Amino acid sequence: MRSAKQIREEIDALRDELEAIVAVATKEERELNEEEQARVTHIVENAIPQAEKARDTRDKIDAERKAAGAARLAEEIDDQQTEGQPVARITVPARARIHGKLKAFTGPDAERDAYVAGNVALAGIYGNDRASEFCRTHGLVRGSMTGLSGGSGGFLIPDEMERALTRLREERGVFTRFARSIPMGSDNITVPRLISDVTAYWPGETDEITASDAGLGSAQLDARKLACLTKVSTELDEDAVVEIGDMITTSMAYAMADKIDSAGFLGDGTSTYGGVTGLANALNAAAVQDAASGNVSAATLDMADFEATLALYPQYAGATPRWFINSAAYWNCMGRLLDAAGGNAVSDLTGTREMMFLGYPVTFAQVMSTGGAVSTHVAYFGDLGLAATVGVRRSVQTAVSVDRYFENDLIGIRCTQRIAINVHERGDTVRTRPIVALKTAAS
Repeated sequence: MRSAKQIREEIDALRDELEAIVAVATKEERELNEEEQARVTHIVENAIPQAEKARDTRDKIDAERKAAGAARLAEEIDDQQTEGQPVARITVPARARIHGKLKAFTGPDAERDAYVAGNVALAGIYGNDRASEFCRTHGLVRGSMTGLSGGSGGFLIPDEMERALTRLREERGVFTRFARSIPMGSDNITVPRLISDVTAYWPGETDEITASDAGLGSAQLDARKLACLTKVSTELDEDAVVEIGDMITTSMAYAMADKIDSAGFLGDGTSTYGGVTGLANALNAAAVQDAASGNVSAATLDMADFEATLALYPQYAGATPRWFINSAAYWNCMGRLLDAAGGNAVSDLTGTREMMFLGYPVTFAQVMSTGGAVSTHVAYFGDLGLAATVGVRRSVQTAVSVDRYFENDLIGIRCTQRIAINVHERGDTVRTRPIVALKTAAS
């Protein structure tokens, strides 16, 4: 079996090849030819996904092997001294245990993972002696202990914290969950898109078949840095170490997910949204259904408005369309219309509802409008994976600093990621209309 390093090198080579093919066509100011298009499709849809699956499998095997080795080592060493340092298993002391459910960390070792992240925060952020000793004992110290804002010294941000950040961001975020996602080998790449299909004919028995070309285009992905920086007090009780790790991780993950959703759904192309033009401003007028006159808010929309929106959407083979709407808007319009339809049993009103409307699933996007204003996009319907692409240049990274807020007795924790968003199918033609919008009336 190939090593994880070999698989990653293969993925990098595939990305380089993909970028080179598109770059040649762009330089020659032409569309991709049939052979190039076939190779690009194979790389994007088959080669890279298969390699990434093999990488994930290899990573799991390596992690299991590492865990098994660590378990055997822990059984062999009975808190003995090794090279002057105590070696011990990581256990959560009784004083630090919690009785509630953690948000950022899951699984059988959730409390332990949060405890590790919290100790790194206490040591690196607060300079806590007990936490610093914990980090030394368990190999969480990088180089000398002289500083955390750069250089070779400081504390390592634990893998448990970075994994939790990534998972939480993906779970909370809506746009990245449903848009097409591709890895980026550089800060700027171009991905192919199909604008129009080839033309089919009915030739005579001996007639020459008329040739036609598919309309191929491209979508530019420009990676931008998304970052958040938080300040925390140095006076927090060290016995709250588990809560500290969970709180900081959850807050950063949620903040980044909401920022990405805001750009994807609401972006106007300005720096406020990282230069992203989101659905609210990208969709062509042909892809937007105006509600009937007088239906100026979510509370006044009627069933005919939603049916007209569905009529705008062309049926794509293999598409998985759904509704995207703010939960407040949902209960003011969709929920209200469903209740008014009647036929409810007691279980319908007391049990948990599956979010469906007119035969399609509903996903809440809380950054969207609550539907209280005129001429506002209240809901989107369609397959976001066909309409937009999210490029990931670099995954989530975290760091801490004791310098920036020194005079305030505060510490900074930073979380960054490089990501690109492009809503490239904007609905100017039926072929490029995989998602449509419902807008409240102007009056």
